[in-house]
Amino acid sequence: MQIKNDVIKEYVKECVKNTILKNELLKKGNHVVVGLSGGPDSMCLFYVLLDLKNEFELNISAVHVNHMLRPGDAEKDMEYVESVCKKNGIDCRVVVCDCAKTAREQGLTNEEAGRNIRYRAFYDAAKELITSGTPPSDIKIAVAQNKNDQAETLLMRIMRGTGVKGLSGIEYKREGEYGTHIIRPILDVARADIEKYCAEKNISPCIDHTNEEPMYTRNKIRLELIPYITANFNENIIDSLVRLTQNAKEDNEYLQRQTEGAYQFLKKASDSPELFIDAEKLVVLDRAKLAKIDTPIRKRAILTAFWEIGLVQDFSAPHLKMIDSVILSESASAKVSLPESYELLVSYNDVVVYSGRGETARAAAEQFVLTVKILDIGEYETKTSSKQHYAAGFDYESLKKTIEDTAVSTADGAENVAKVIKLRSREQGDYFTPCGMKTGKKKIQDYFVDRKIPKENREYYRLAAVGKEILWVFDPLYDRHNEINEKYKITSDTKHVLLLEVERTL
Repeated sequence: MQIKNDVIKEYVKECVKNTILKNELLKKGNHVVVGLSGGPDSMCLFYVLLDLKNEFELNISAVHVNHMLRPGDAEKDMEYVESVCKKNGIDCRVVVCDCAKTAREQGLTNEEAGRNIRYRAFYDAAKELITSGTPPSDIKIAVAQNKNDQAETLLMRIMRGTGVKGLSGIEYKREGEYGTHIIRPILDVARADIEKYCAEKNISPCIDHTNEEPMYTRNKIRLELIPYITANFNENIIDSLVRLTQNAKEDNEYLQRQTEGAYQFLKKASDSPELFIDAEKLVVLDRAKLAKIDTPIRKRAILTAFWEIGLVQDFSAPHLKMIDSVILSESASAKVSLPESYELLVSYNDVVVYSGRGETARAAAEQFVLTVKILDIGEYETKTSSKQHYAAGFDYESLKKTIEDTAVSTADGAENVAKVIKLRSREQGDYFTPCGMKTGKKKIQDYFVDRKIPKENREYYRLAAVGKEILWVFDPLYDRHNEINEKYKITSDTKHVLLLEVERTL
């Protein structure tokens, strides 16, 4: 659509206002943190928001990041932004960071590192506002992607083999950290109109000449691919691509609504699996139900679970394919590791999505000490009437021969027995006679499998052992399994009881 230069200011302002209202980007009284690079896009966004400031009763502040990538020019851009903000009475937060150094240290491209640095600066500014009393829901972080950026992003995603969600393009708004929102008010404005707007408003934006060099994929798409398509195939390719994003967005929103209904059906209580995961956040889904629903909904349900615990970036199609194959496999237990310490664990009929796993569970499982006592049956029955938590009693006469075969001394008494019985985690060659098994023995590995104890949890279980024979298996974290060796159970003929008590050391 061709717009005359003399009306471009009002056109762009009305276009942005319509985008704000249609997509509910702003409400009266919001505080807008503007990402202000000094380039044409951000300057257009900045001045349009200033024009709308009174109408929407906005508080506005700005954040400028000097990435130190263009010595001299970067400092000039910083000074320019600071002077523009001062002239318009807008607070400006300036962050200086060596982007190239950060990229090297973190193994990222300069583009990726720069984006991370910018958003960290935006969120830090938001956090200060929150500390000062501004409600997080009133804070909007405005960034300056435009209509051409939308088209370029779509082409990049198509070349990477994106799905329907990716075809939906850049979102007008999304949730940010601390309960804030990222908004893109000029997403419906073409780059050419932004440049005309700046000229008509007598704005002299900073020009980053590296944007005119085909050194990054996006630059190549903007400088080479889109002009080629425009000249040879479709002169309105930008509008066509944006229309595609809008169509895909409608389809994606429908699929997401279907997923939301299914998601509640798929979720289980977070303590439903016989599984302890030392995680900051955790979601449990029903594996059998997941396997039965349609693939598009299943994949979206998995994504929803990860979004719920905080993973909103760096989730690729290969990750989803791997997860799907694990869920549908016959394997009782498997794990998929994702970026930023997020993981998905399949354990029998549970699919567990979690983050922040650490060593807390291992440490908790190791903070126990074993006490050994030998009591006559009457004393034992009196002592255990209070149902102590971590305690197990055994027929001492049945166990005595096993202990004597292992002990360095044949002397009777609890002190000698205590030298033989060890409280430890599982070891190669351990065996056990589970309750109800009248003859024979079972490898502890097979016992764990039969009891459907997930691989991830087996290292946390404590075993009271005489050599390789296990007397007692218990879960010191949740006490979900607490089982003694069938061979040494207390019976009506028991005269003396070997009592094992476990206490936490901290």
